[in-house]
Amino acid sequence: MTKLFVATRQLNEKNSAKRAADTEVVLNEIHDREPGSESHLLGIARMNYLHARYRKAGKILDDDMLHTLGSAVVDIFQTVDRLEWRGLTDVEQCAIGVFHKALGDAMEIPFTNLPSHKDGWRDGIHFASEIMDWTLQYERRVAKPTESTREIGRRLMDLATYHIPGLLKPFVERVVSSRVEDYMQESMGFLKPGIVTHVIVSTMITTRKFALRYLSLPRPEGKNVRLLSDSPDPATGLYTANFWVAHPWYVKPTFGNRWSLKSVLSRLNGGPVPTKDGPWRESGYDLRTIGPVAQEKRGTEEMEAIFASLKETNYASGCPFHK
Repeated sequence: MTKLFVATRQLNEKNSAKRAADTEVVLNEIHDREPGSESHLLGIARMNYLHARYRKAGKILDDDMLHTLGSAVVDIFQTVDRLEWRGLTDVEQCAIGVFHKALGDAMEIPFTNLPSHKDGWRDGIHFASEIMDWTLQYERRVAKPTESTREIGRRLMDLATYHIPGLLKPFVERVVSSRVEDYMQESMGFLKPGIVTHVIVSTMITTRKFALRYLSLPRPEGKNVRLLSDSPDPATGLYTANFWVAHPWYVKPTFGNRWSLKSVLSRLNGGPVPTKDGPWRESGYDLRTIGPVAQEKRGTEEMEAIFASLKETNYASGCPFHK
């Protein structure tokens, strides 16, 4: 996959910020919207269209797709286990497995590499366990340091530390690196965190867990984190984002967005903020066209066909293990 990113130049210095924003938008449309809703299905349809030609050409393999799906499951389980004040309940673990099995079916990902693909899985927990085990074993097998992995690793780290002052970047890079396994640090060329970094990160995580567990009230629904707008702008029909990675793509230049803590830090560091009539498309995004600039006006018919097929199969209407 890293060779493909390098060859298509979709994660070069010029395009990486938009590529990251587009990827985050599509993934959040898929994960955060109501399963089976129009936005949810359009997100899957757009993703399937953008992958289709590379899969057909053999540049994206079935193993790559299964690893991508499995990585999402691994990330949820590991993030909650490492950072949150409590672990996932059995019901939550099952729901994660159910959701991602149905998503994999919608993405036409074969599960033949998983041990129970013939007999089937008992439930979502069983499926999640198998795809996580396979994903981690696959990573250990293929994560080797190469020119392409180092180049993509550098681009990803540059995005993660874009708004960090230069003097703090080496430390923050080590903090980011501490979240991935040793073999991934080596493969991507990340700075290795030392003992001091591990102690600082561990202390911060422990303090956060304690504060959330014993000093925080339940979060009211009105304070839920919403990364995307709930509905499209009536005037434009476009959705907007409430976050940005490096550049404020698709973010409305409201007072709150222009003077948020992130915007203030970005200003101090000479970075961009949401701006009216700027280059970041503050009017929003259309799920039917989002993606690389070269693909924005292409694939309308193919995408609509994928969307119609997903609606017809009603894939989100029940448990994928007991139909």
